[in-house]
Amino acid sequence: MSWRRWGAAVLFVFANVASAQKAVVSASVPGSEIDVTLVTIGLGEEVFERFGHDALIFRNALTGATVAYHWGQFSFDQPGFLRRFLTGDTRYWMGADDPRGLIERERMRGRPVTLQLLNLSPAQALSLLKAVETNSLEENKYYRYDYFRDNCATRLRDALDGAVGGALKRQTEGVPTDITYRRESIRLTDGDRPVQAGIDIALGRPADVPISEWKSFFIPMRLRDAARVMRIPGANGTQVPLVAKEWMVALPATTTPIPEATVAPHITLTYLYVGILFAVLIAGLRMLMMSHRAAAYALAFVGTVWSLLCGVLGVILLLAWMATQHVFWAYNENVLLLTPLSLALVVLLPIALLSGKAARPARMVAAINAAMGLVSLCLAIIPGGQESSPVVALLLPAQLAIAWALALPQQKHMSELARTR
Repeated sequence: MSWRRWGAAVLFVFANVASAQKAVVSASVPGSEIDVTLVTIGLGEEVFERFGHDALIFRNALTGATVAYHWGQFSFDQPGFLRRFLTGDTRYWMGADDPRGLIERERMRGRPVTLQLLNLSPAQALSLLKAVETNSLEENKYYRYDYFRDNCATRLRDALDGAVGGALKRQTEGVPTDITYRRESIRLTDGDRPVQAGIDIALGRPADVPISEWKSFFIPMRLRDAARVMRIPGANGTQVPLVAKEWMVALPATTTPIPEATVAPHITLTYLYVGILFAVLIAGLRMLMMSHRAAAYALAFVGTVWSLLCGVLGVILLLAWMATQHVFWAYNENVLLLTPLSLALVVLLPIALLSGKAARPARMVAAINAAMGLVSLCLAIIPGGQESSPVVALLLPAQLAIAWALALPQQKHMSELARTR
């Protein structure tokens, strides 16, 4: 049996059971022929795949017709994609897809696929189908995507909740958790330190507010897990389980799924090691400057590149805060470490180190950067604030080392360098 035929058989084996059950239902009951299955797709290799995906499959038990609807569809080739992404004016859409093709594509990529046959009444199933069909119309399918508050999972969650009369939201909206948008982002990108660092730098204080269980369903896997224990009104008014049956689609033996961490990893200590190593490099070069001319040029290069990187990132963070629609990039305390003021050191630092000129303004700028970094450290250790400890651990040691290097007297080492020419 081919992989495609095998996958299709796995996907629809439950449908035969459901169809047999529905056969006893009168065909005159609207919606009694509709089966609805929640599909949850786990982590993938690409960054945008690390947060999972989900879809709803509708199957007509009388005609055998099937269709999958899912949200969060986009294309890198769409006009202005990068500009829209950077400004938060993202244009995503939802639509219909072939269920067999959707699941086969993802399982062949090694992404875990979970199927949950929903225990919806005929009226609920019909209501849900009509809602997504209306949403898929050309005039309705586009929307401004928000990675945390309006994505593929929240759109599906809202549609499903509407069909069951708000039962899902009533059960979960008031349930507090220790989950935050930052922690979930770090958890799901575990193993990719550069991506985790970028997330930690980009997200501001709003991403650190604990969210309710309802809001945690922006992650498809959270919705899948909660669905297992949720109950909804049945056809006769009694409470019934939301999920009637559940299956896992077997993955090809040649693929290895990416494990999903259960909690966000503690990465502050790892970043601190990196930060200290870079600070030691700066301090070591500064000490070697007393007798080695090459060390002065090396430190000037390292310090200039570092200052340029910090300054440019600082400008980006301020623009993201002030000039975009990215709510969770606002109120970002990381601008205290990645300050645009560092751009002044791109000019002042090499002049001060290599000629002894402009030493005073260079020291002042570096001292201000270090002081702002220390303020960031104080804010990071205050409970209930921005969880910026990893960023502080990574960046502050270098800022302090540069301030120390420029604070040392310049005249003596410059005379030593002059005699080596």
